Amino acid sequence: MKTKILFALLGVLVAGTGARAQYRTVIDNEVGSVFQSPPTGVSWSAYGAVDGSPQTLDPAALRILLTKFDKFAPAEDTQVRGFPYSALRTYEAQEIAAGKAPIFITATYLGKQRPVLFSWSLGLVGGKPTAASSNWQHAVNVGDSRFIHFWINRYVQPMMQKYQGLSPFGPNLWFQLDEAAFNLHLFGVLDDNNNFVAGVPWDSPFPQSEAQYESGIETFFNQVKALAPDILTMPNIGGMATPSNFPNMFASVPGGLSENFMSWYPSPSAYNRNIWYTQGFSYFSWLGSQGRTVVLRPLIPSNDTNALPTAFVVYSLLKGQNFFFAPGQGSYTLNPAQWEGMKALLGSPTSTLQSSQSISNSSPGYRLFWRNYQGGIVYLNWTGTTQTIALSGAYYNASGSQVTQIQVPDGVGTYVSYSSPAVKVLPPRVSPRYAFPAVGPITVTIEEDTPGTTIHYTTDGSTPTTASPVYTGPFQLLNSAVVHAVGYSGTTASRPSVASYSISSSTLPSVQFTLSSDSGGPAGTYYPVIALSAIPSSPVSITYKVTQANGSTTTGTASFLSETIYSYFPITTSSTGQTTVTISSVNGAVFGSNHTLVYSPE
Repeated sequence: MKTKILFALLGVLVAGTGARAQYRTVIDNEVGSVFQSPPTGVSWSAYGAVDGSPQTLDPAALRILLTKFDKFAPAEDTQVRGFPYSALRTYEAQEIAAGKAPIFITATYLGKQRPVLFSWSLGLVGGKPTAASSNWQHAVNVGDSRFIHFWINRYVQPMMQKYQGLSPFGPNLWFQLDEAAFNLHLFGVLDDNNNFVAGVPWDSPFPQSEAQYESGIETFFNQVKALAPDILTMPNIGGMATPSNFPNMFASVPGGLSENFMSWYPSPSAYNRNIWYTQGFSYFSWLGSQGRTVVLRPLIPSNDTNALPTAFVVYSLLKGQNFFFAPGQGSYTLNPAQWEGMKALLGSPTSTLQSSQSISNSSPGYRLFWRNYQGGIVYLNWTGTTQTIALSGAYYNASGSQVTQIQVPDGVGTYVSYSSPAVKVLPPRVSPRYAFPAVGPITVTIEEDTPGTTIHYTTDGSTPTTASPVYTGPFQLLNSAVVHAVGYSGTTASRPSVASYSISSSTLPSVQFTLSSDSGGPAGTYYPVIALSAIPSSPVSITYKVTQANGSTTTGTASFLSETIYSYFPITTSSTGQTTVTISSVNGAVFGSNHTLVYSPE
């Protein structure tokens, strides 16, 4: 059955608008990789974000490391970059002995207190676990301040200290928080016969409802941002029991990731349409509207010519300015040449994601989706029937033929363009990209990915023409500017690349602690975070003094990695009193207002 509709902007927004950063603030290269290697003939230098084993990447590329954050297995003690499970158990035992609440969650079932386990880790067959008990993931009270401090100071900050600035990692280190699916029914206990029982109420003082559980997750994210704003997290986003809570829960989260946002393909069920429309599509559109950094991987079936174009359309429907596209097949990513032509043709979005309800099926996920771009329109058909879309004006289909209408089968994505896709010039890449103000001068570099092109650029915010200056090499900016760059191959122009720079008039940035006081977590190693008011134009270092409650003092130094505003250093805290940390001298910056931090034990 086919249904004919006339395209019009009749849809509703899938995600709220919210604040949107104006320009891309991470590397221009949108090619990503999640746990996969490049195909033959493609080097790691072609990637802008890689989740997995470290590789020799562009210095501005994102390195993403797999981590856990709300449930842990004993086996992680011996894994590379694994969570210190035994150390947390030891700390918990000390807290219980001191009359304080436990950290690992328990639930009482049939009169016996039992550990709460994450069902996905058990390898359940017939309701019984088949995975080794050392791999069973035990739930923790993720909103507990003691745990949050432990997670930061005993897990992630030591990892950052080890890897950040160490080749091939570089400063752009991100942490994938695995299994970010927030539903209490995923947790449960084992009964006396080793059967998994889901939904058993947790013991007090642990969360007693879905709302309290979600509140704990929100507290974790908020506290990590407050205590350690230098830690960049990228949860592997799954479902939520209360999807409307997503903006509140993720308000403090700088990024997100999907290991397969095409899991519904090629024949979406009613359940998948509904769950992806109300959750996945909404989540990632919201992250895009907020300028967050997101990596989306579709797993592409082989021998399916519609799969990659459909995946790119879905990515285009959801994307924000800081997104990465990471299509993979088997153990390899797909060659970027297979989809970068579509990106060059379409350019940047000029509207948010739109949709209209199917006239033949009232279920919420049965919809036609579209989004306007500089160079055309992308469509995804989830109406349940083939759609014939009438077009008003001159359009070209994906094959390059001029058309007045297109037919889109159910479950398929496609696009139309305003110009023939025969010639495509990729937009130039502008670097560096900054999310923060900087102290000038800044040296700007522009590179092209289409051989034989000539780059024209401007620094006054206007769109370049062939009369604009030709880029011949790096140039300096002394004041705030908006750089536009366009590549020309003959008379064919690329879409513009735009980078905005806020350059401080101050000669030196200020440096200060991000907190004036803190408490919580076990005594031992603690990592104070210091911040610059702007990205410096030259190296910055500090000298600090640590004073213990007994009056003993130690000194040390810390420096900032290139093009960063955060730094940190390890100190030893005591369990018997306050520890005071003071910035005593600064090189390459000036003192900010907050150069003393007082840390109290939990």
